[in-house]
Amino acid sequence: MEEMYHSPLFRGIDKHTLESLLDGKYRVRDFSRGEIVAIQDQTYKSLFIVEKGTLRAEMTNRDGIKAVIEDISAPRAVAPSFLFASKNKLPVTLTALSESTVVFIPKNVLLWLMKKDARVLENMLSGISDRCHFLSERVRLLQFGTIKSKLKSYFMEQKHNNGSSLFTIPHTQQELADTFGVTRPALARAIKQMEESGTIIRKGIRTYEFH
Repeated sequence: MEEMYHSPLFRGIDKHTLESLLDGKYRVRDFSRGEIVAIQDQTYKSLFIVEKGTLRAEMTNRDGIKAVIEDISAPRAVAPSFLFASKNKLPVTLTALSESTVVFIPKNVLLWLMKKDARVLENMLSGISDRCHFLSERVRLLQFGTIKSKLKSYFMEQKHNNGSSLFTIPHTQQELADTFGVTRPALARAIKQMEESGTIIRKGIRTYEFH
């Protein structure tokens, strides 16, 4: 349970205080690689916090076409804003990319925590605000950006997440194409052009250096 204590939701709260507040008012479940954690449109009754591993969030439209939204690694929470929505349905299907552990905190317990300690409330609001900003930028990029600008933003995000200009991307070209709403050949051409211009340098299978 060490990673949960480092979740942004509990920033500023020491382990001892958090243990006293939670006092076992949560449940924990392990998931094997490839196992579905939750399905799209499922009622969201408890906040999910990734304790170990990584979950992939995918959205499927009415035609059955899937798009990878993001990968959620420990110790992040999953879709906190949807927990308190009037229609509290998960917008994505969550699948374990690796051996993963998820902590489930019931909505009523989370509400009690926010009333008990203002830091939890502030962190919750901060997290929701940050996600709104992220999603607005993602919508802007998908709506108005070129394939190259979408890729540049994606590589910048990977660089930031990994803390290094050298990283291995967690998505296949088809998954990226689906996410960006473009064809795979068009995406491959854009990547090739970025390699030729020196913006990215391929170091291995799905491993790049971004400048």
